[in-house]
Amino acid sequence: MSEARATWTDTMTRRWTGAEVLRVLRAGLAAAVSVVLLATMAVLATPHARGIAFFPALRYAVVTPACVLVAVAAAFLYSALARRAARPRSTLAAVLAGLAAVVLLGMTLAGPRGLAAAALPAVACVAVALALLVPRLVERRRSSLAGAAAVGVLGAIEIVGLAGALSSERAVPRGPQGMAFEIPRAMFDVEHRFVELPSGSRVHYVDEGQGETLLFLHGNPAWSFQWRDLIHGLRGSYRCVALDYPGFGLSDAPAGFGFTPREQSRVVEELVDRLGLRDVTLVMQDWGGPIGLGLAGRRPELVRRVVLGSTWAWPTSTSTPRGKFSIIAGGPIGEFAQVNFNGFASLGIDNGIVRELPAEVADVYVRPFLPLDRRGIAAFYPGQITAATEYFEEVEAGLPRLADRRALIFWALEDAGFPRGDLARFEAAFPDHKTIELPGADHFFFEDTAEQMIAEIRAFVPSAPAAPTTALGDAR
Repeated sequence: MSEARATWTDTMTRRWTGAEVLRVLRAGLAAAVSVVLLATMAVLATPHARGIAFFPALRYAVVTPACVLVAVAAAFLYSALARRAARPRSTLAAVLAGLAAVVLLGMTLAGPRGLAAAALPAVACVAVALALLVPRLVERRRSSLAGAAAVGVLGAIEIVGLAGALSSERAVPRGPQGMAFEIPRAMFDVEHRFVELPSGSRVHYVDEGQGETLLFLHGNPAWSFQWRDLIHGLRGSYRCVALDYPGFGLSDAPAGFGFTPREQSRVVEELVDRLGLRDVTLVMQDWGGPIGLGLAGRRPELVRRVVLGSTWAWPTSTSTPRGKFSIIAGGPIGEFAQVNFNGFASLGIDNGIVRELPAEVADVYVRPFLPLDRRGIAAFYPGQITAATEYFEEVEAGLPRLADRRALIFWALEDAGFPRGDLARFEAAFPDHKTIELPGADHFFFEDTAEQMIAEIRAFVPSAPAAPTTALGDAR
């Protein structure tokens, strides 16, 4: 036995002292810093559909305290074993393996289907890492200054991250008559309607005014709320219909729904047929473009004209800025930020609007993404930019069927995700077009240019009143 080992063994045979307790506690916390990072990476690295197949039980706000508790307990357990067990390292490893098995069994019996499989790599990594790290850290009498500094910095980052994750999990005010959250009437003065579609989706939509039909299709991270100013300004002359896609806003998806843009486009088509909409003017932004133009390519007889901006309708290469964004925001980094901190939804809205959005409006914007089981949709869609190539090929192939439709194009010059090359392609696809460049607007351009857009749409779409129509579904 080496002199250092003998000294440590002698120490362990003595009674616990305050100094020994603090030393073992420091060892446990140092081990926790490493295993929190390892567990988080294992959760994200386990193959799954980004965002929509993420289990809230494996989020950072749960993994971090669990790892800390287990690491500290393992440190004290090892110290106790070293005082009386012949093979303390082997015993600790066996205890950790047993604990991992119990945790996975509990997830299998009490958790949702697939939770244990998703957690297996993280649980196994934590057990193995602690079995290797804890003995070394507990036995070490001194640590290097650089090592201690690294542990301190990483620990501080993890603590700040935990605080941020917990603060994002605030309660959402419930809305009236069973609505998932409250929408202030003064902010979005509409009747909220719901309809059960044949596919099983329960879709929330608004249907305001009479006249030529404007069908508003939102982007991500957003919902029908994004169109409130345009609806308020246009419903006196037009029939304004806006929906939330399943998984967004107040709409719910049936079991087995994949949330892909093709499926969302089919849901929009179902709603159009259910409401009997014809001669529609599509108003589209971001994902509303490929979702709406997919419908228009399949059913061109339904669409009279299009209004669009900050959108696209063709496959995206991973070498382009939008493709690189898809890889990052739709990958582990984007998922981590969104499902743990609601980061993509919050930052996307803040950075996509030039003007200072009132805090109460920003709060309502992100309310649909606050519940833990509905956050992931915002992380799923960036990845679909490059993953849904086959669907985008279909959308692009359908554009010639719409070449004779008039188009009003709003192009936000501050939106780096949609360069002038996309504008040129739309102008070529719709020869009869009018382009309005918006130098002071970004991704959510309608937030900065609502009055200008209302005036341009009024000039673009005839406003002769049509016969009254009755919306289907139940108004809430």
